[in-house]
Amino acid sequence: MKLAYRLALALCIPLCCTAQSKTDSLRNLLTTAIRGNNPNDAASYLSHIGYEFLAAHEYDSALSCYYRSIGYSTIKRELTASTFECMGVAYNNKGYSDSTLFYYNKALALYNEARDTTHIVIIETNLSLLYKNLGLYEKSLQHAFRALAILENQKPDRTLASCYNTIGAVYAKLKNYQDALNYYRKALIIRKQIDYTKGIGQSYNNIGEVYISLQQYDSALLNLLRSVDIKRTTGDRNGAGTTLNLIGETYLALNKVKEAEPYLQESLAIKKESGERLNEAIALNNLAKLKLLTNDLHAAEAYILQAEERIHKAGALDELRKNIELKIQLYRSRSDYKKALQFANELIIVKDSLLDHEKVESLLAIQAQYETEKKEQQISILEQDKALQRAEIKTKQTWIQSLTIIITLTSVIAVLLYYSYRQSQRNKNKVENLLKELHHRVKNNLQVLSSVLSLQSRHLTDENAIQVIKSSESRVNTMALIHKKLYGDQDNRTINMKEYIQELVTYLMHTYGLSQKLTFTLNSKDIYLDVDKAIPTGLILNEIVSNALKYAYTDHSAPSLQISITTPHTNELMLQITDNGPGISEAAQHETPQSFGLRMVKTLTRELKGKISVQSYTGTTFTLQIPVT
Repeated sequence: MKLAYRLALALCIPLCCTAQSKTDSLRNLLTTAIRGNNPNDAASYLSHIGYEFLAAHEYDSALSCYYRSIGYSTIKRELTASTFECMGVAYNNKGYSDSTLFYYNKALALYNEARDTTHIVIIETNLSLLYKNLGLYEKSLQHAFRALAILENQKPDRTLASCYNTIGAVYAKLKNYQDALNYYRKALIIRKQIDYTKGIGQSYNNIGEVYISLQQYDSALLNLLRSVDIKRTTGDRNGAGTTLNLIGETYLALNKVKEAEPYLQESLAIKKESGERLNEAIALNNLAKLKLLTNDLHAAEAYILQAEERIHKAGALDELRKNIELKIQLYRSRSDYKKALQFANELIIVKDSLLDHEKVESLLAIQAQYETEKKEQQISILEQDKALQRAEIKTKQTWIQSLTIIITLTSVIAVLLYYSYRQSQRNKNKVENLLKELHHRVKNNLQVLSSVLSLQSRHLTDENAIQVIKSSESRVNTMALIHKKLYGDQDNRTINMKEYIQELVTYLMHTYGLSQKLTFTLNSKDIYLDVDKAIPTGLILNEIVSNALKYAYTDHSAPSLQISITTPHTNELMLQITDNGPGISEAAQHETPQSFGLRMVKTLTRELKGKISVQSYTGTTFTLQIPVT
């Protein structure tokens, strides 16, 4: 998929300037255009200067030029589209996925208007890859198939093969191995037709990996051996090292130790040359496994220790788990059960860290999906506004051209008003774009901070900080509980809310130390709710119950909590949560900078198109009504 990004970078060069233009010459032209009050030329030169910075990997400087470019009026749709596309490329290289999506989609809308299929394919392909990396596989496939609909009607080339390969990779992530094989094979056929030897080697490697997942090791070996032969022929030594390791793993799975060792040793030598610590650690772990199979415990221990050193430098939790499992096996073979038990306890900690990491990734994927949907709505509104502005401009131009010399003074006044209006619109759009970008960056930083806090919470000692982390963890576990129930039955998309509420409240009571003291009553029949509504409903319930457990029962001799869930109408669900605490004051029910939980409850209620009300007398009752159809 790097091919698509390279094409995007090459094709987003505006047509009116050659690639050999130097930045200083462009700046001179820009100065002339600004002094001559020629905004269209100024926009074009700024876009070209931005491209020069982009090609030099100076992304902040490139973005500064692009923002100035779109601030100027231009009638060249292809220039505006190219500028947006380059902004997407810059933000992608900076690692800001939401900004990348925003500007790619703006460029895509303009390319669709112009029916520019070349650029449409590139952006659709890049969007597919971006969504794949975010873990939003359905979105990834949507964009990949849109690109495919165009590419399959053209002459087969590398881009078509790359698109097939991306679809195969997404299906492999989804563990839909048959579809993954189908599209990997399509990519292989195209690469053979166009004689793309390096790509052929990669396709055989991909097919071999799928066969390993299917435990069809003979087929895996056949394809992996073809891959490594091609990679050696093309001089792709580093790629050959990766495939050699897979071949060694396959022979180990077949218990063919002698056949596996030379491949693993060669892979290790190559990865040492390239300085790839993680891949070096993978090869060392595999060699340790091999030596354990042959009962060469001394050599196995040496490989394990070398792998451990590289794993700590690379920071790879999953490979660390494998390394510790090998240590346990080593010490059991030596009958040193004390050390085996020691590493067994360490393995539990690493597995917990991996689980926390997966929970954070799941939460970030949900947040990314929410942000993406919101950006798409914003794009739709912006495009409607732009269409209205173009229609208004066209009407004014026609009106101005139809005026006669007799009303010259009136014409001059109208033109002055028109340009004054356009100037104000440009200033307004510039401020809005800057504010939106600031919002995007804050969102990215908060997501990274959330991940770090989740993984480091066990090291905190401050009680307030622990409470904040505990609240965040309870939200993650609210969704994790639904995930567990949903994937317990892969053919079902509904959640039994009675069972779910019972488990969630029991977990929260245990978390806040009230499992022995609090009387909990649940009044509900078996009610099933679609997962898309169950997740936000669970988050709302988590916030309300957590607040009650934290604040409602201070010095309370007989705390109690009642929850009822009913369906008063066929298309409506009603959830009531009642505590016997002192109640919530009227002021506390309104949003304040500190009431993040209540704001989140109201936001989620709006997303569900529901209603929520609060009654506070001898206790507090929250009533949530949501449509279920």
